[in-house]
Amino acid sequence: MFPRNIALGIAPICLCLMMGCAARQTDLEAYYGPDNLVAVGYTMADKLLENATQSIDPSEPVIVASFVNVNNLEESSSFGRIVAEQIVSRFVQRGQKVIELKLRQNSVFIREGQGEFMLSRDVREISKTYNASAVVVGTYADGGDRLYVSARIVRPTDSVIISAYDAGIPMEPMAMSTLLMSR
Repeated sequence: MFPRNIALGIAPICLCLMMGCAARQTDLEAYYGPDNLVAVGYTMADKLLENATQSIDPSEPVIVASFVNVNNLEESSSFGRIVAEQIVSRFVQRGQKVIELKLRQNSVFIREGQGEFMLSRDVREISKTYNASAVVVGTYADGGDRLYVSARIVRPTDSVIISAYDAGIPMEPMAMSTLLMSR
């Protein structure tokens, strides 16, 4: 056991360290809260990789398309574009090779202000062009006080879904209307 005077000197240091850890934990909890879209995108990416029925070789490229409105598959929004960007970021952080479509505009339907779209008839051709082993696609729908999002990893050779993840994101109406604007 420590002599009393050493223990009394260590106690304040331990208390300060614990308070510092608690403060950091609070910061992280705030960052990864349910209303943080970065956390939503990262969670979706993590779950897609964890739920995959077959492993995705990190050395083989993946393509991530802008998420689209479930009621109009040729329409995206700020939300559809940013969630795709966050999934790309998280895949790269986890060591996955991802093709940046904005630099390669042939064979991909890109509408200015809308994003990159993967129409089902083009997935096989696009994946061959970029030698992609998987394509991430997704849809979203306005559910009143929630934004419902479905994400999938599709094997482009036969269009088989190898991973899926769904989320309902609580949203304030003003924030949702801003995020869902198509331009």
